[in-house]
Amino acid sequence: MNINIMLNKNKKKNIILIILLYCIPNLCDASIVTISKPLGFIAAAIADGITSVEVITPNSATMHNYFLRPLDIMKIRNSDFVISIGNNFEPPFLKKIIHHFKKKNIELSSIKNIQLYLIYNSKHFTSKKKQKNTLQNNHEINNILYDMHIWLSPKIALLSAIVIHNMLIKIIPQKKILIEKNLKQFKINLLQLDKNIKNRLLSVKNKKYFIFHDAYKYFEKHYKLHPTGYFKKYSGIQTGARSLYEIKNQLLKKKAICIFTEPQFNTKIIDVMIRGTNVRKGLLDPMGVTIPLSKDSYLKFLLQLSNQYIRCLKIP
Repeated sequence: MNINIMLNKNKKKNIILIILLYCIPNLCDASIVTISKPLGFIAAAIADGITSVEVITPNSATMHNYFLRPLDIMKIRNSDFVISIGNNFEPPFLKKIIHHFKKKNIELSSIKNIQLYLIYNSKHFTSKKKQKNTLQNNHEINNILYDMHIWLSPKIALLSAIVIHNMLIKIIPQKKILIEKNLKQFKINLLQLDKNIKNRLLSVKNKKYFIFHDAYKYFEKHYKLHPTGYFKKYSGIQTGARSLYEIKNQLLKKKAICIFTEPQFNTKIIDVMIRGTNVRKGLLDPMGVTIPLSKDSYLKFLLQLSNQYIRCLKIP
């Protein structure tokens, strides 16, 4: 077997792969593997009582800086299918590993119904005509930098659930009734919760705030929230005096009432920036790090995120 098709000429990684090819299948019994936890939330709702779901990326890591471990590759090898976002969002070599083990892969950003809701960064388009042509050509999607935090869209989450439902019925047709029941219940619960969240966020939709990085477009667009800025150019929040001065000036000029941080980053410097101002510090968890996998985990995730916005933006 030619292992070099996996990872080019990297000897160390090839050795790992040789070992994995002969690993004992029972070491990893997950039937569905997802790369990110929120995708696992959606899968768990549809797979409840049917099969297991395994999330690869640990809570302490982000998909932007995570590299697959040997154990992760074993989980993929022994899964029934993999759910990924695609469009180069996942760790390096994932596509090659999936292809090598001939695993079924749901690449959500490649699903036509989901593509209709993808949000692009306008600076990557030169004209509306180019945008239209690109969306009509599936082969060009990788040429555009879309926002791939798609799990933050309730609409895309429901479409993803339908895709997972279809795949499960193909693989386990004998459990079709239960799979359809899970999807129906997920849809009912999601639509009800979505309506509730919309009503609760009405009181804060005009409040001004800053976010740690620009990752919440889908959630904010869906619920009509409008951040006044984000610290994208401050990678990891630089600690230099000039950087602090620029950020604090932005806060004062735009009169934001809250800065949202995230669990994965060390943001103690935020305390320095808001010192002497009336700006509050809030926490947004875009990955649901504290939420365990269950049939209701995606609902809990959306509710938690909405509560985090309200907690910081609602004036007592």
